[in-house]
Amino acid sequence: MKTLLAEMQQLNAGYGSQAVLENVNLTIAAGEVVAVLGINGAGKTTLIKSLLGLMPYQCEHFSLLGYQQHDQRRAANIKQQLGVMLQLGSVSATLTVAEQLLVFRHYYANPKSLAELLEIADLEAVQHHRCGDLSAGQQQRLLLALALCGNPRLLFLDEPTVGMDIHARRRLWQQIAELRQQQVGMLLTTHYLEEAEQLADRVVVLHQGRVIANDSVSSLKSRLNYQRIRCRSSLSQQQLWQLPGVVDVSSERLLTITSKSAPDTLRALLNQDPDLQDLDVQMLSLEHIFLHLTGGQA
Repeated sequence: MKTLLAEMQQLNAGYGSQAVLENVNLTIAAGEVVAVLGINGAGKTTLIKSLLGLMPYQCEHFSLLGYQQHDQRRAANIKQQLGVMLQLGSVSATLTVAEQLLVFRHYYANPKSLAELLEIADLEAVQHHRCGDLSAGQQQRLLLALALCGNPRLLFLDEPTVGMDIHARRRLWQQIAELRQQQVGMLLTTHYLEEAEQLADRVVVLHQGRVIANDSVSSLKSRLNYQRIRCRSSLSQQQLWQLPGVVDVSSERLLTITSKSAPDTLRALLNQDPDLQDLDVQMLSLEHIFLHLTGGQA
């Protein structure tokens, strides 16, 4: 059984009289990537801030790195083992990349080397550039390097790939996979559902401040066992809706049929339209599961 790095039960948090999170339960184990999904305002960042003690909260039970947490204060030995990459993070515009990393790593008792941090973030070529001159993607990669300075056991990544190009994003995915192998626990928030599907061992869906799903991607998919049929067909929308198992029909470049019984739908479809073209059948993606769970809100 894996070591639990974070466990909270019945978390409530908000701003003044405005409740943001209600009765949230969450665990993060060593070597586990937990993706927290939700529309803007669902409470993702509030959840991270509560875990870090950056805002008031109430919690029935809260354990962090094996220590019971009774209030917002975080002991120094706990802070040393946390890495944080917040969505609105910032760096000193006048320091160079190398200088920023050297300053930050001195906060930790067992930091990664400058060379290792530059390699992780792919910033060797710009290490002598001032941080204010970096592109948005380079700044995001620097924030990742800063989050990893102290060799954290538990890492918080709030929208980490915003502003990154596809190559930088894939490189970060690789880094997350390597950190998982090193038994680092990670909490990831992202609007890129493909990212969550690729990286997460478990997905937590927040909706209106409550957890409405907490399971692996494969389990979530099996819970909503629909499939998508894409094709070109001469049948009318009315005829398609009358096929067995059909729960949705849409038409863009290709006709898309969502079915809760794809074999039955396909048999009837091919029987009525033997000249069907460009047929493709797929399981629903995490995006479709998310839209279903949240009532179509993305």
